[in-house]
Formats: sequence, structure tokens, C-alpha cells
Amino acid sequence: MIEEPGPEDGGSRAWRERVRDRARGFFGAKTRARMADRERVHRIDVDRAEDGAEGLDQREQLLRLRAEMRLAGEKYMASLRDSKLLVPGFNDEERTQELGVMHQVYMQMMMQSCLKPLARGVNANSVVQAVGMVMAMRMLAPDFKKEMDSYLQSFKDKIQERIDIRTRGMIASAESGISHRQRIFKDMPSDTRRERLIGSTDPRDHLPKKWRKRFDAMQRRERGHREMFTPDSAAMTEVALLENAFWKMREPGADAGLIRDSYRAMRKRLHEQLREDGLARQEVVQRARMIIGERMEYEPELRTMFNGVAHGRIVKAPAHEERIAGSDRVRRVWSGEFDDQLGQRLPEDGMFTLRRPMAADAHQVQLAETMKTSMLDALGRGDQEGYGGNMLGYLVGFAAQKQGLDTSGLPDMLQRRLDQSEVMIASMDIDGLSPEEQQRVYSNAYVDALEAVNEKYPELEAELKRSLGESWQQTLQTAVEDPGGFFEEQRLKRRSRPTGPSPEQEAGPQNEGPNAEADAEDYQPA
Repeated sequence: MIEEPGPEDGGSRAWRERVRDRARGFFGAKTRARMADRERVHRIDVDRAEDGAEGLDQREQLLRLRAEMRLAGEKYMASLRDSKLLVPGFNDEERTQELGVMHQVYMQMMMQSCLKPLARGVNANSVVQAVGMVMAMRMLAPDFKKEMDSYLQSFKDKIQERIDIRTRGMIASAESGISHRQRIFKDMPSDTRRERLIGSTDPRDHLPKKWRKRFDAMQRRERGHREMFTPDSAAMTEVALLENAFWKMREPGADAGLIRDSYRAMRKRLHEQLREDGLARQEVVQRARMIIGERMEYEPELRTMFNGVAHGRIVKAPAHEERIAGSDRVRRVWSGEFDDQLGQRLPEDGMFTLRRPMAADAHQVQLAETMKTSMLDALGRGDQEGYGGNMLGYLVGFAAQKQGLDTSGLPDMLQRRLDQSEVMIASMDIDGLSPEEQQRVYSNAYVDALEAVNEKYPELEAELKRSLGESWQQTLQTAVEDPGGFFEEQRLKRRSRPTGPSPEQEAGPQNEGPNAEADAEDYQPA
């Protein structure tokens, strides 16, 4: 079972890191290699960000800026993960205020990173010192600011009210001018000339610089003095809040229902703020999927956090070729696509849903659904080899993971089933199931899946003979008793046959499938 956090080991953060590291141990050599690569890149980013050298060329300045931006994003998401926003004791107003503070700090970090090379180029130690003094005063002496405001606020309010009235008048005048030009030129045959004569349809663009600043300040006050979200910061916020809820629900003694309610209320308020800031939901979802997919490569515990992904029914789609603009060259890219376990593309307007802590029985149902879906799909397509690969892959998956066997170089079908087994076992472990419970649940799920397949295909023994040969029972027994020898045999078979698309890939996308109902719960539209 998962041990309780205690003061001697740093509390909940230390507990979370121990559970996280244990979950990472369930993933194979490929994942560990990606984790090592990511750690190397992180060290390079830290070195670049801390390097105070001057006289860097443009490329080195851009690399340092990118490193600082990436580190700022990581710190922001870490602050949200470590926060107590979702635990009982906070009301909605306090949560919104606390989130606003953390987001503002992140935006300030980003701004400082952008200003740093400019400041060095102009000289101005004084500029850097002045910015630092202002920031330090605001963060370290809030009482001083409040004291000053108590005397000046009544005067400031009256002055600001007159400025806001004038600003709204300027905006109204700009909007009127745009409408007037649209009416005059609406019948012009040339779209290009008409757009040029009308100009921008954003009234802000028609204000002088001073009044644009005043308009922006007025809107910021109306938002409650918070920084506007960008698509990137909005996506990072949404993913980090989900992570926070995932871990808080699993802390010993936590009320998972209350935390889930708090998470939903916080997410709802976030979405309202994004609409106020004019962000398109689809743009935020696309960026969030990119963040999740990229981090899954080197933070494999993320795969245990989402419905569907945690039990192998949703997987990251392979990269695809894309032509480089202005050339005949192509490159392989991944842009946020996810597939179901049969290789069918999932809708692009969907966002993952938070997985609640699950008991052993709930895990068994989900594992059996995944296994059954793969087996029925192969039989439905008449793919005897695929059915045999599913049978063997799931059968030896648990033993392969527990024994730490090398699974590289195996046939694609077998490798996919072993990858599913890894995340299945990690998800059970992160929910607190003991190794004995994990083995029982996995074995029972395998039996449940076979029984479901047998209901639809009563001649299951005949199918097994066609898939695995007349001695199919001996094949299964050997695979269980010596999974290492079984893997080596499969590697030899793979080397002796030509490569090509898998039967699942050849089948292509389908609108209906054995897992259609399950996917509807796993992956929600934006």
C-alpha cells in the first residue's frame, strides 16, 4: 500500500516524489532512456539560464532566452502542483486570487527573461536594479503599498473614473468610424481593396499609443487586476491543476470527492477567465495536448492520470511526415494527435479527463475491457496472427515487467501489448494496490477478457489452434514459464520476415469498434 507522508520526509511533496519514482520503475528501457535525455536537456537549460556572460551572438541569446522561458514554465506548473488550491478550507474567491498571483509571477518571469538581453545591450544596470527594486517592494512590502493606497485611493478613484469615461468615449468613436467605413465600402467588388480602405476592425488599433495603454489598463482592472492568459499559460494551468487534483486525491486520508469538486469548480472558473481574455477553447486544448504528449515521453507517470490512457485504451499517435515550407525536404513531426488502441485517430477537439482513485475491482473491469477489445478486433478482421500476438502479449506482460526483461526488438504487435501492460501495472500501483493485488487483478482481467471473447466466438479452441498452432497449450505454458526465452524466439521470427504495416494500421480508421462506448467516457470534447 502507499505509505503516508510524514514531517520527517518533507510531507506531501516527498511522498508524491516517492510514489512517482516507484511508478516510473514500471516502465521499460525506452522510457528510461527518454528520461535520461530529458534530464540532460534540463541541465543544459539551467547552465544556459545561469550563464551571465555578455557578448553572446544572436543564436546564443535566443538559446538562453528559450531555456529561461522553458524553466519559467516548469516552475509555474510545479508551483501549481505543490499548491493547496484544491484542498478543503479555501473558498472560490481565495482560489481564484491565489491562482492569479501564481500566474502573475510566471508572466513576470517571462517578461524579465525577455528584457534581460535588451538591458545588457543598452547598459543599464540602473534599469535592471530599478525593475528589481519595484518587484521586491511589491512582493516583500505589501503593507507599505496598502498604507500608501489608503491615503491616495480616494483621489486616484476620481481621477481614474474621468480617464475611464474618456477612454470609453475614444473606443466608441473608433468603433463608430469602423462601422461607417464598412457601410461605405461594403459594395466594393475587390475584397483586398475594401479591407485596405476599411482598415483594422479592432477599435484598439485606431487609438493613439497613450490611449491604447489606458484602454488596456482599464480592461485589466475590470478583470480583477490579473494578468491575461496566453494559450500557453492557459494550457499549462489546466494541465497542472489536473495534476494537483490527481495527487491530492491519493494522499492518505484525503476526501477524493471534495477534491474533485474543488478541481471542477476551479477549472470552471479558469474557463470563464479564458473566455474573458478572448482565447479560443480549441487553441488551449491543442496546446494542452501537446504539453501532455511531450511530457508523457519523459514523465511516464502522466499516463496513469487520465481516463483511457491509464489502462492502455488511448495512446500517443506516431509522428507523421510534413513538408518543410519552401523546400522539397520533409521532416517527422508530432502535433498533438492521439489514437485509440486500435490505431484509430481520436477527435482533435477533445481534452483528457481526470482519473479518480480506483479500487481493485474497478481496475479489473478496465483492464479486461482493454484486453477484450484488442482480441475481438483481431478476430473480427480475421487476423489470426494478431489474435495470437494479443493472447501472448497480455499473457506474458505482467511477468515481463516484474522480471525487468528486455522487451526491445520485439514484433510491433507484441510490443504494443507489453507497453499497455506497463501502464496498467503502474496505474494499479499508483492507486495503492499491493503487488499481490496487482497480480490478482491482472490475472482475473485476462480471464474475464477470454470469457468475453469466448461468448462471441464459441469455437475459441479452434481459433487458438489457427493462431498458435496445434500445440497452442504448450506455447502458452512455455511463454509463462520462460518469458525471456519466448521474447528471444519472437525477435528471431521478426528478423526473418519482411517489415510492413501492421494489420491494425492496414485496417484504417473505423467509426465503430468494440471500444467505442469506452472511448466516449475516456476522452471528452472541448
